[in-house]
Amino acid sequence: MATKGRLSLYALSLICAATIGVRCSFPHRQVLAWDVFGYYLYLPATLIHDDLALEDHPWLDEVMTTYEPSSTLYQLVDGPDGNRVIKYSSGMAVLYAPFFLVAHMLADPLGYTADGFSAPYQIAITIGCLAFALFGLVLFRNMLLHFFDDRWTAALLLLIGLGTNWFQLTAWDGTLLTHSALFTLYALLLLATIRWHAAPSWRWALWIGVSLGLMTLIRPSELVAVLIPKLWGLHDAHARKAKWNAVRNNIPQILGAAVLFLIAVSPQVFYWKATTGRWIFYSYVNPGEGFDLATPHLRPFLVSFRKGWFIYTPLMLIAMGGIIFLRKRIPQAFGALLVFLIVDLWIVSSWSCWWYAGGSFSSRSMVPAYVLLALPLGVALQWAWERKMTRIAALVACSAFVVLNLFQTWQWTAGIISKERMTKAYYKAVFARTSIPDGAKDLLLVKRSFGSEEHLDDASKYYMREVFRDDFHDRPDSILTLTAEAPYSQAFETTFEGLTNKDHVWIRATAKFWVGDTTSAPPTMVIHFDHEGGTYKYLARDWVIPAQAKNEWISFSVDYITPEVRSVHDRIKVYIWNQRGTPMRVDGLVVQVFEPK
Repeated sequence: MATKGRLSLYALSLICAATIGVRCSFPHRQVLAWDVFGYYLYLPATLIHDDLALEDHPWLDEVMTTYEPSSTLYQLVDGPDGNRVIKYSSGMAVLYAPFFLVAHMLADPLGYTADGFSAPYQIAITIGCLAFALFGLVLFRNMLLHFFDDRWTAALLLLIGLGTNWFQLTAWDGTLLTHSALFTLYALLLLATIRWHAAPSWRWALWIGVSLGLMTLIRPSELVAVLIPKLWGLHDAHARKAKWNAVRNNIPQILGAAVLFLIAVSPQVFYWKATTGRWIFYSYVNPGEGFDLATPHLRPFLVSFRKGWFIYTPLMLIAMGGIIFLRKRIPQAFGALLVFLIVDLWIVSSWSCWWYAGGSFSSRSMVPAYVLLALPLGVALQWAWERKMTRIAALVACSAFVVLNLFQTWQWTAGIISKERMTKAYYKAVFARTSIPDGAKDLLLVKRSFGSEEHLDDASKYYMREVFRDDFHDRPDSILTLTAEAPYSQAFETTFEGLTNKDHVWIRATAKFWVGDTTSAPPTMVIHFDHEGGTYKYLARDWVIPAQAKNEWISFSVDYITPEVRSVHDRIKVYIWNQRGTPMRVDGLVVQVFEPK
């Protein structure tokens, strides 16, 4: 008995030491940035500036200037009355809060500005998030010990900790993101579910309510996790009867869990009510992003080389295969895990930006689910270990997957694996390499600009075709005069699928503007995409008129690369706009499309 639990504790200690060591070896310049800035903004807005509705612009402008957390305030959206609303829900702010308060007490005595963003805040919140993530491993170990002995628990800890992208997200760029925190809460939920079903008690019922509430507060789509306690232990008639008796006999506990769930999610609904006047507010109002549950991107999410889950975390292939053994070996978990996994995969692959942008290696949205997927992974490996023919193969495969994950995580941090632009050809070119071969970058997906200027620099890689020409022959003198009453030219309009079946095209719009004997206010060339009536990737560029131009036609051309379109049915429009009202003459609108060869 003296050695009970020793191997799994060693494994746990190893993962914690490796995670802390890597995090300390690669300190980040600014951790309260980009999405994290949006998660965190609740705290300084409320506790320092008393400005939860973000009505006082100067302090936020000063933060943007001093700390440069992002290039734009994309973390905010317009509410119904034009007021600014934080796009992200407040769950991470709740988790950051204790560490924020410690930093706020220490900042001024240590000689730092107590503004919510100086070094003490960044250090304290990083340490807090790292500690919370590692505490999740402790809960995870306790959960595993319900189903596996100490040796198998140690093995599964090492495989999940070092063989998946949990390690990258916790030790590198994702320490303050939602995924490691959700992993901890999923471990708490599963542990509480197991123990409540074994012996119903107020303690574990309330932890179920708290964990579900915090998950939902962090990311509302995590409400799917309610399927776990709901469907746990329904594997046969005897189990279903036992569960029904447990529920019927412990209704006060279940109501208590529901109350704690509602308390946990209440900060968000009260925030929405205070800032928008609505109890529920959908903040992803940008037409270019959002959930399209009718059209999930399941295939690329799983197997694309851009960021496919099975490509970059192949260990999960074993876990998926292990589901067939789960029904016999851990029957109480089978139904809950299977239904949860199907619904969860559907949801996370239905996000329009299914690769979840940069900042993460592999599919970061699946990290919380590893708590459950460790169960089929474990039973699959046990099945293989019990057979001499498959034992060595399982050992070699798992070792290879851990080494591959750690090496590719390093490649990702070194910029060898691209954060967003991976292709199959490029993956093959850099596989197992410590540097990028010459010419390999040409194999990446096209690089889209985040600035206002876009230029097609190498047209030789594209086929060009003219898709629209309007010489205004139906007008007097074949010239179009734009006025305040008629400010728009005829538009070129089609769908993305009407342009190409590739991932992008370049569009070049060209026209001429007559400059009279005095320099006039120029017209504007406009190109944009529409999704269900909402506009995104909007470009409006004024004519560039030479200073000495008088009484002549000035030609003007605009290049535009198509965005990551939300749907191939989204419509593109190209037209000329007189936004200033002064009569102006334009001629010869031509639209060319450059499609990749």
